[in-house]
Amino acid sequence: MPINWKNWRFSGIYSEALQSVRSSSFGLGYCHWVACRSRKRPGRRAIWGEFMAYGQKRITTALLIAAACSTSALAGGFQRGTADTDILFEPGTVNTRASFTYVDPRRGFTSLDGQSGDFENYTGHYLIPNYAISLGNDVFGCAGTATESFAAEADYSGSPGGALPIQVSSTQSMSTDDRRDFANASSVSRTQKLAFDSTEVGLTCRVSYQGETGRYSLLGGVFLEDFHFEGTSFGTSYVAAGVPIAAVRSRIEVESDGDYKPGFRIGAAYEIPEYALRVQAMYRSEVKHDEVSGDGTVTILNSLVPTLPAGTVIPVDSYFSEATSPQFVDIKAQTGIAPGWLLLGSFRWTDWSTNQVSVSSISNPAFGISSSSYAPYHWRDGYTAQIGVGHAFSEEVAGAIAIGYDRGVSTGAETTYTDLYTLSSGVSFKPNAMAELRFGGVIGYWTDGEQSVANDSYYDATVGDDVVYGINATLRLTF
Repeated sequence: MPINWKNWRFSGIYSEALQSVRSSSFGLGYCHWVACRSRKRPGRRAIWGEFMAYGQKRITTALLIAAACSTSALAGGFQRGTADTDILFEPGTVNTRASFTYVDPRRGFTSLDGQSGDFENYTGHYLIPNYAISLGNDVFGCAGTATESFAAEADYSGSPGGALPIQVSSTQSMSTDDRRDFANASSVSRTQKLAFDSTEVGLTCRVSYQGETGRYSLLGGVFLEDFHFEGTSFGTSYVAAGVPIAAVRSRIEVESDGDYKPGFRIGAAYEIPEYALRVQAMYRSEVKHDEVSGDGTVTILNSLVPTLPAGTVIPVDSYFSEATSPQFVDIKAQTGIAPGWLLLGSFRWTDWSTNQVSVSSISNPAFGISSSSYAPYHWRDGYTAQIGVGHAFSEEVAGAIAIGYDRGVSTGAETTYTDLYTLSSGVSFKPNAMAELRFGGVIGYWTDGEQSVANDSYYDATVGDDVVYGINATLRLTF
């Protein structure tokens, strides 16, 4: 479930390629070495003051590094974009920023229930939009943000038979044992496609105080997040419970939606502008979507029932079990280390252990339809870390490079999100004081993994070493 990658954010598929790339943008000042070395050597703090004063008039390398080298979009689980609250630290009265991150995760099964083969990639590529606008000054500011916070999609058409292995669908149980109790099943199903997405819109404000030892800021805000689910599966109804003779075969397509639910974020930051130093922590609350419903269709493919000939389309109501967007904590830090050079890092904890099991159900009492499909996850918490350096080559151009690691959240019930190692880089162009254009890219290495019935999956599967790619483009305008 941060290129808006986590500061690239590779969110995580990373979400925002992984969590999607991380998108964080720290403001960074710098000093062109030639401009500094020709002067007499004042105290260190005075030198850094000149570095920063010069840098703030030109480009902010940190913004580039964070946005171009973030890996949130690739972060483990379903994470994609993160609200661009870093825009609150940009100089200027009014700032706007728009970014788009394209992520291409390439993950496919190498075996299913003991059958080895090349079953094509089931993960789909995606685009993460991220928008922000801020208004404020050195003491107070607010920012409106919008992004795709969590999402995922999978297409298992390349699997044997065009879908995942069978599970018992004549139950609403969240137990793997019940989902594999074929001796008492009256119907079974095979999942072909799954997709969901959540859009977040929010407002976050900053209050800052300039003290003798640095600048202190408190941040807080609220947001709204919705939920949308789509699924396609194949169903088989037996002539009788425990008698595996197909009476009706069908294709089931559903869509379910959850209304916008509120959440909040709160954080703090400490800065010493003379040293281009900033440390920031931000907490985002979880959001529970517990009223997700919609409709769908059951299309009869073949049937032994005379009143249900092939081609019959039956409308159904659809429901989705509670979905939780997990809480997480982001910690970001940066500091100048030499004229024109910045060191920065980030760490994120995400409460993915809340993601245990999901169930999608359909019903139509008039036709005696009541069935469901089940997806076990049983994830553990996720941890994502990144460290990088940025350099100002001139007053208009800066570059950055970073490495990252995302601990896989899979525990053996589901095997998509294994450990991920990333390499990202980016470049920033600032032709004038009002505009900045950034480009970034990321490549990630996914380790192999497996899931098994012994670990509470309803089928056995393995994945090999895979890769994920991402690119990002960002435009910022300052007034």
